[in-house]
Amino acid sequence: MKRICTTAMLLSVAFAAHAQSSPTASTSSVTLYGVVMSGLIYSNNSLKGASLGTANGPSRWGFRGVEDLGGGMRTVFVIEGGFNPNTGASAQGGRLFGRQAYVGLQDDTFGTLTFGRQYDLTQDWLAQYSSPLMWNGYTATVGDNNNFNYQFRTNNAVKYVSPSYRGLQVGALYSFGGVAGSFGNQSALGFGVNYAQGSLKLSAAYMRMNHPAQAASEGLWNTSQFASISAASPTYSYAISPTSMELYGAGGQYAFTPSTFAGLVVTHSRFDNLGVAQLGLQYGRASYTNIEANVSHFFTPAYQVNFDYTYTLGDVQPTDFRPQYHQFSLINNYFLSKRTALYLVGIFQLAAGDAQHANIEYASGGAGASSTKRQVAITAGIYHRF
Repeated sequence: MKRICTTAMLLSVAFAAHAQSSPTASTSSVTLYGVVMSGLIYSNNSLKGASLGTANGPSRWGFRGVEDLGGGMRTVFVIEGGFNPNTGASAQGGRLFGRQAYVGLQDDTFGTLTFGRQYDLTQDWLAQYSSPLMWNGYTATVGDNNNFNYQFRTNNAVKYVSPSYRGLQVGALYSFGGVAGSFGNQSALGFGVNYAQGSLKLSAAYMRMNHPAQAASEGLWNTSQFASISAASPTYSYAISPTSMELYGAGGQYAFTPSTFAGLVVTHSRFDNLGVAQLGLQYGRASYTNIEANVSHFFTPAYQVNFDYTYTLGDVQPTDFRPQYHQFSLINNYFLSKRTALYLVGIFQLAAGDAQHANIEYASGGAGASSTKRQVAITAGIYHRF
């Protein structure tokens, strides 16, 4: 053991000496960063009763690194983990670095190629226009059916993003399923296009994942994501395992002034062959169309108000069940500094069509859907970025 340790030390010294003496020695940097977000959340009706509890925001920590290789090329990496600030437990199914874990090469001329656990392009380029990403995860769509609240990521992924040419970028992603004898069993693919020039941003993206409940087990596959399958029970405790998930959409944002901007994003998600045994469905299908419009304005440099409206139309087959949801959110942010903000959010959801129960995502920490067609949630807390 002593010989092994001595050899390792000698190799480390030799490598450092080579890097210092080499005429092409590179420079590198590593940044520790994170977000801590917590507070309280109240719901007027969760499983027939009002509730008050601690709010678990999208807290995370990670390391971001870059090494300059010269000639416009860099090595890049990110390892990032989520956690529950109220318990200290790791999020994303208990993974240490469950949010992101990738490494790759970035070139000014040829673009960026990365390998590892990553966001797909609907998350990178479409979610940027949505309220859950910009302001507050509690304003996600019913069941977070478009994954804009980042309930799951893509494992074993290779992603390419082109450099920006006059504001235009294209990208593609492929995830190797890794199942022996059937590499497509839990695979995923996606592509997208992004445009940003001046005050205008536009994006379109597509993603498909095979057997997502196995490929991304930390997702909401067994609970409220398919709440609309049942017209009667507000508990929605059905085991769901779709053979595929498909998501696509387009969106944009326009900044009228440095303190005022508005956004619009439309997505369509589809889940095939649900196989809900409790309902006798062997080849069920659920699809959702979400239309979200939002506007933001800074009344003072420290006080920001954001309004968001989301309409969701569902279609569940073969039951021909078509739920609808109208969700209104008012988000207040007061910035104590560039890194610390206080937030106060009010959310109202109205179930319509065939939907019998409102179901605000993560209301009262995920306590449950309303026993009626209406539900109100209020959350307040503190957000700190480091």
